[in-house]
Amino acid sequence: MKRALAIFLLLGSALMANAQDIHFSQYAQSPLTLNPALTGLTPCTYRGVLNYRNQWASALGPASYQTFSGSFDAGLWRNKLDGNIIGVGGMIYNDVSGDGSLSNMTIMGSFAYHQNLGSEDHFISIGTQLGIVQKRVDYTKLIFESQIGTNGVDPTLPSGEYGADNLSYFDMNAGINWRSRFSDKFALQMGGAYFHVTEPIETFYNYNVNRLNAHYIGYASFKIGMGKNTVLIPSFLYMEQTEGSNVQMNSGVDVGFQLEKGVSMAYAGLHYRSVDNIDVADAMIVNIGLDYGNVNFGLSYDINISGLSTVTNYRGGIELSFIYWGCLESSPKQKPIDCPRF
Repeated sequence: MKRALAIFLLLGSALMANAQDIHFSQYAQSPLTLNPALTGLTPCTYRGVLNYRNQWASALGPASYQTFSGSFDAGLWRNKLDGNIIGVGGMIYNDVSGDGSLSNMTIMGSFAYHQNLGSEDHFISIGTQLGIVQKRVDYTKLIFESQIGTNGVDPTLPSGEYGADNLSYFDMNAGINWRSRFSDKFALQMGGAYFHVTEPIETFYNYNVNRLNAHYIGYASFKIGMGKNTVLIPSFLYMEQTEGSNVQMNSGVDVGFQLEKGVSMAYAGLHYRSVDNIDVADAMIVNIGLDYGNVNFGLSYDINISGLSTVTNYRGGIELSFIYWGCLESSPKQKPIDCPRF
């Protein structure tokens, strides 16, 4: 009964969310889903990113929410533009949820311009994304009220649902970012993004006009050098969609330890996520990470502390991230606390 109640609440929340966008606990490890203005803002020339998230497997089993994301971007002509950068790239993600296999396949081209403010320690960036969204649902995997008879569920009965099983539309995002290094011991980054600029129509039914609400993101992170081998990275994220009814806030801190100068760093962090009007506890996020050479790896787990915790036994979702970056030109001068996890 508890598991059935959990499934009902989770699916009901998904429907009430009015097409809430995907989100990653390791949001800084998925730069192109966080902000188009981060396109091409890399320590070297290009960057490849892979992300995977599996949520609510403890309650939903095979019907859990799974998100796969990949992106590639590059910062071009840094030497030819007096330190300014043109960022180009692309991203693709597929989000699958529920017994009906509701899927969201999104493909975006991403573009940004990074203007240095007197030196390459300070950048102001603007960016945009243009692309196509396709969503699908498998009605044969769903049970509707009209299919519940006196003898229980009868899948052979007509569902009474006559919507299309797929839809697609054009989408557009925009963003701005500011990154500065004030000393070898202190740096900051903050920005904001505006997703679904055109608020496209999203519906499986021709007679039902439903616009996808705009999605706003604001974030900030700081790097504070502590001695020669340690760095603190406090961070904050605010997300809002559907006119304030879908609000999420993340806050926490990561600690980085230098293992080998200029080659590797290890990280550990703890973050707190609240939802709705930021007064409902959702999860504590524990994460670890490693930078080694040109490779960046992250692992996190959401400890569910919401009202569903009695059913999920505090199990939320696991998430993996992998980043590889490479240099086609001579590497920019590395700073003591200038590492990819920022």
